Amino acid sequence: MWIEAITVRTARPGQCAQLLEDMAALREQGAIAGPLWYACYRNLEVENEISVHLAWKADSQAMARTDCGLLIARRFAQHGLVHHTLWKQTAYTCF
Repeated sequence: MWIEAITVRTARPGQCAQLLEDMAALREQGAIAGPLWYACYRNLEVENEISVHLAWKADSQAMARTDCGLLIARRFAQHGLVHHTLWKQTAYTCF
């Protein structure tokens, strides 16, 4: 499994709530399809920053920015600075 993380820092905190509603609407419309799961997070230290994480199966999806992730990044880019990254679980355990 690997994770695609799309983070945006908006100009105003109020924009984050609207973006999260937009993400929920995309899911309801079936525009977000394919990930094993997805989750939305709000930064506890920076009120105007949110992140969407998409989990993908390594054997069914190449480890690269996906159409789904790029769609979210384009939506986010209309509201602020976007950081789009890919994460792979390591073989090491931290705990």
